[in-house]
Amino acid sequence: MSDEFRMLPHDIDAEMSALGAAMLTPHAANVVFTQLSADHFYRPQHRLVFRAVVDLYRRGDTVDVVSVCAELERTKTLEQAGGQLYVNELSSFVPTAVNVGFYVNRVRELGSKRIAIEELTRIAEQGYNEIISADDMLASTEDAITRFRAITSDSDVIEGFSTLGSFIDESDEDHDWLLPGVLERMDRVIVVASEGAGKTTLARQIAVMLAAGVHPFSVHTRIPPVRTLYIDLENPPPLVRRKIRHLVNLGREYSGWDEDRAWRLTRPGGIDLRKPHDQHLIDRVISESRAELVCMGPLYKAFNESGEKAETINGQVARVLDGYRERHGIALWLETHAPMEQQGQRSLRPMGSGVWSRWPEFGLAMRKSKDNPNRVHLERFRGDRDERAWPHHLERSSPWPWAARWDGGYPIEEATSA
Repeated sequence: MSDEFRMLPHDIDAEMSALGAAMLTPHAANVVFTQLSADHFYRPQHRLVFRAVVDLYRRGDTVDVVSVCAELERTKTLEQAGGQLYVNELSSFVPTAVNVGFYVNRVRELGSKRIAIEELTRIAEQGYNEIISADDMLASTEDAITRFRAITSDSDVIEGFSTLGSFIDESDEDHDWLLPGVLERMDRVIVVASEGAGKTTLARQIAVMLAAGVHPFSVHTRIPPVRTLYIDLENPPPLVRRKIRHLVNLGREYSGWDEDRAWRLTRPGGIDLRKPHDQHLIDRVISESRAELVCMGPLYKAFNESGEKAETINGQVARVLDGYRERHGIALWLETHAPMEQQGQRSLRPMGSGVWSRWPEFGLAMRKSKDNPNRVHLERFRGDRDERAWPHHLERSSPWPWAARWDGGYPIEEATSA
């Protein structure tokens, strides 16, 4: 059979049964309300009836033939829905609401397939339009996938939604540490410093040492190795290679090292995380490296400036980064420059938008010591959202570039158990 004569997936009997069941019992109405959307229904009349059921259920009103007809009459859609006789037919079509789960699953399965076919067909048609760019098509595809995921998910189970009582009764004895006492999975860290302070070196050291299973603030402390991805958006690959070779060779000396555990992406021209192509690029390298920690910088080269307000641009990039964090469960270690001096003072806050001062769990500022050229003080440009064992200072060292220092000789053993 040729494609033009193919029927889109649907089951009218299942649609009628689901709506009829919803008008028989409150439980069935709840199942239909929580697991379906109007788009799941093939027949336009059924979409109107479904919306009436949803509106009644949300208001806490009774859902039955009389109330559904009254709601359709109120919205002036009763005749479009087939009239009172058709609504009565829906109610009598299904003898019992016991099998509502089967009807709903059937409607959702076929409706989801139909939506995917319609969306992908629409996107395919765009390809024949010379005005539509490849980036536009990629954006449409990603939007369609997002919509498809939302529609096919079990909407009766809302992730992250529960009573407070059951929430606090869950065990939280074990943090999901990547770096014990310091960095947990899905944490967001931004490190800001002036030029030459060593923030890029620190990011490289963090990426290599965690991949080797070594605590970056204590070379004598072993930790479970972490899969890392280092993304350099500024320096040319030969320079990165020269600077990071020593670190990787040090990492190779540890038993925890695995060549497949540490990855890099170099893009000296920067990227634009507001463009679908670059969004997909970063999503792909995170997926293929199976990274748990992504170290990236400098932040200002993760997007291109445009005529829009800085808050708008940076807010969009923050949402993209949060999307990676949520999809892949990664922690983010981002570095950025401090603004230039004003009136003789150098502010150690992220350059550009205030978005980055509000966004991370931990905002670290590396301030050069006035007394010791080999030391930086690890300050904050925002308050920590959780108690962690960050060192108070970093000092130039060997063989690893940075060594941690705590005021009062704070031992790393106490720090990692904090």
